[in-house]
Amino acid sequence: MSRQPLTDRQLNRATLARQMLLERSGMGIVEAVEWLIGLQAQVTEGPYQGLWSRLEGFTHAALTELIVGRQLARATTMRGTLHLHSLPDLIGIRELIRPVLERMWQSNFRRRFGDNDQAEVLAAAIEVIDREPMTAGDVGKALRDRFPTAEPLAMTVLLQIREIIVQVPPTRIWGSGHSPLLARAPRYLPVTTSNLDLTTLVRRYLAAYGPASVNDMQSWCGLTKLGEVFESIRGELVTFTALDGRELFDFPDAPRPDPDTPAPVRFMPLYDNAFLGYDNRRRMLAEDDEKRGDFVRDVKPAVLVDGIISAGWAIESRKGAAVLTVSPYHQLRKTDVAEVEREGLRFLRFMEEKAERFDVRVLEVVP
Repeated sequence: MSRQPLTDRQLNRATLARQMLLERSGMGIVEAVEWLIGLQAQVTEGPYQGLWSRLEGFTHAALTELIVGRQLARATTMRGTLHLHSLPDLIGIRELIRPVLERMWQSNFRRRFGDNDQAEVLAAAIEVIDREPMTAGDVGKALRDRFPTAEPLAMTVLLQIREIIVQVPPTRIWGSGHSPLLARAPRYLPVTTSNLDLTTLVRRYLAAYGPASVNDMQSWCGLTKLGEVFESIRGELVTFTALDGRELFDFPDAPRPDPDTPAPVRFMPLYDNAFLGYDNRRRMLAEDDEKRGDFVRDVKPAVLVDGIISAGWAIESRKGAAVLTVSPYHQLRKTDVAEVEREGLRFLRFMEEKAERFDVRVLEVVP
């Protein structure tokens, strides 16, 4: 089919629709996590925040129950970063992105490993961690005397790329501030199999993130040379052209809402694949903001206004009072500020449910 042009705003509305950010979904939690192909999970609260902004009636306890019940698990997957996955996805995705993790090991940690035998260190690390869940620091300390020429961090990273290492409760659940406890997936999780292949992963990425380019998916997962996989299913897809000439792929019947579709204010985690899941992230950024700084990687988590990363947020809680401060990156309309305040109050009550007083402050734009 012809390569129809798509504007950044059209791409924005398509992304919001696929990511359940145009309106909250009634999907179940596990179903939503699988649809999104995992949630960024470097920050303990991240999956909770991301799902609250996407799902109707979401509660902390519901997600915690699934993590404690070992239906969802947090481990290193796409781009070598932590994600929360269903068990079949965790097993399947880890197998597919193994080259990404090996590349990370070779480029960042191999030289810090000394002349030690990798198989010997790995066997020793497995023996240590299989005794009981422990922190990465404790794993490194336990191996240090036996392998003194290797940096402890290099040895724990070797373990984490060769084995699926999950972060287990009571750490990494809502309200936990302790260092993450680690365990090997085969020891901690129920026996799980997966038949996920690369072609299926491409289809799932396009369903949840399209329209998107080959480079977009490669940036999302860290894999390279995916062009051949896209070509193998081209007959199933329609193609579009971004304003800068990029070829974008999508399914013919996938949602691509009218660009004038209203987009509600959404409070996002510090990291979220709604914007990290692309090589070109212009669909989520105002042009002037993009010129001033990299707001995707800004230290503050994002507030979406009209679908665009328009502000950062921070919460301070003291003596029963919770304050949400919103720092806009560009001038907001009065109606937008009012919506930020309304949604912000709901978000603040979710984040600080034990507080007695709540206040949302939208600051003036800093030139």
